[in-house]
Amino acid sequence: MAQSIIQQSQLRLVFEVGTDEAGKPVYRRKNFSNIKVTATPEQLLAVSQALASLQAYPLAQIERSDMHFITN
Repeated sequence: MAQSIIQQSQLRLVFEVGTDEAGKPVYRRKNFSNIKVTATPEQLLAVSQALASLQAYPLAQIERSDMHFITN
């Protein structure tokens, strides 16, 4: 039976920095690597909100990207 073991995690904050000529929103991303793989969504939300409060642009989205190792 295959298993999935999380190896590393990355936090990505997406900020809305304005609009383009067509009026569509323009986004910029800030990535934070080496996030503890055991971090809960509540912990990541709290950290993201604290970091976003230090930024010039409004926070549009919070993303977490995990890399898994698959074994049998």
